[in-house]
Amino acid sequence: MVDASMGEIMVTLEKINWVLKHGENALKPSKRPGPFSLLMSYKAAEVRYEPLGVVGALVSWNYPFHNMLGPIIASIFTGNAVVVKCSERVRWSSEYFINVVKTALKICDIDENLVQLVCCWGQDGDLVSGHPGFDHLTFIGSQSVAQKVVKKASEVLTPVVVELGGKDAFIVCDDYLKKKGCDSIASIIMRGTFQSSGQNCIGIERVIISGDYENYDKLIDILSQKVSKLRIGSNVDQSEEIDMGAIIMGNEKFDELENLVIDAVEKGARLIYGGKRYIHPNYPQGHYFMPTLLVDVTNEMKIAQTEVFGPILTVMYAKDDDEAIDIANGTMFGLGSSVFSTHFKHASKLCDRLKAGNVAINDFATFYVCQLPFGGAKKSGYGKFGGEEGLRGICIEKSVCYDKFSFISTSIPKVLDYPIANGNRAWKFVSSLNKGAYDYSLWERIKAIVTLAKNAN
Repeated sequence: MVDASMGEIMVTLEKINWVLKHGENALKPSKRPGPFSLLMSYKAAEVRYEPLGVVGALVSWNYPFHNMLGPIIASIFTGNAVVVKCSERVRWSSEYFINVVKTALKICDIDENLVQLVCCWGQDGDLVSGHPGFDHLTFIGSQSVAQKVVKKASEVLTPVVVELGGKDAFIVCDDYLKKKGCDSIASIIMRGTFQSSGQNCIGIERVIISGDYENYDKLIDILSQKVSKLRIGSNVDQSEEIDMGAIIMGNEKFDELENLVIDAVEKGARLIYGGKRYIHPNYPQGHYFMPTLLVDVTNEMKIAQTEVFGPILTVMYAKDDDEAIDIANGTMFGLGSSVFSTHFKHASKLCDRLKAGNVAINDFATFYVCQLPFGGAKKSGYGKFGGEEGLRGICIEKSVCYDKFSFISTSIPKVLDYPIANGNRAWKFVSSLNKGAYDYSLWERIKAIVTLAKNAN
């Protein structure tokens, strides 16, 4: 419940209020400089943002409230209708949330049919992603499903934004640990790793400690104490104190997680705690996996290259910041990342070298709360949703040019009027037009304008 309040409700409230405050400015016509040429300076230019029509959002199960409300908020605000396809794993809650939205629309005298919910089994997904009625699709999910969505959407030429998860690196520079110590950073690491039982696309997947190995050891000691004290269970039916709940999938996911841990240990990693499924005494049917701490992980291990999406904290060591960047960039993913340093310029330079769509300096994942455009690099997807770019991305970007003054407008010079009377003079005119507008020499431009005037009629 605590995780949902932070990861679902708070970020949705932030998005609503941010859009209400800044959305209209983001969608105002964007004035552009217009032509470079002095000869065309009577023209003004702008981009207008108009609704596409009907947009679709194919959203993942791990944040069923926020991932649904995000595209609905953006779509309604920009004047679009929206169809949300939820995962079959969250069918009941999604219907409840849609009813909340429709009730709000009714109260505001807005047609509730602007928002629709669709749910189907995976084998029927092509009927949604390939539907010709969509003007745009946003997909949040796995690479394998994204390939099917994009392939089907391409048959009807529907543009798609895809967000495909990541392997987010959390780089802690040596200067940070020396000045700040290990306790506060350990708390951030714990929250970023185990929130929602690790089922978070921008969760901390790889903690990379740079520099002094003694600080690396100290941090591992603190993390081992914290991880071993995490309490697993459910506070829905009774008031027991818990830190981490179940994960949504059972044995198949457990097999994957356990095999990743086994592979890492066989290749030299140290398993400090956990690493296997957990049979809860009160909920034996529950999908529980032990909170896990795995250290001395290297990029050669499968767990360093695979999105875990579970409660496994992996810690890696880098001898310096250059090696930390190499480790961070050493996967096919590039969604989010973090850099911690007491020197902002240094952190900013490291940020520039990270191949990721989102970076938090001295923080974890707050780029999302800041309502910045959200999306990944490399195999983490392409396109952006959220922020100004997210609102504009589901609009027609209509380019409009017009005359600045009513008494000056475009007219076709007689020498260029069809049928062309004199090809040589027409050529002199257009070549002088280019030279007069763009030649680097001021004297050549003046001469060209004189020639232009002589050959205009």
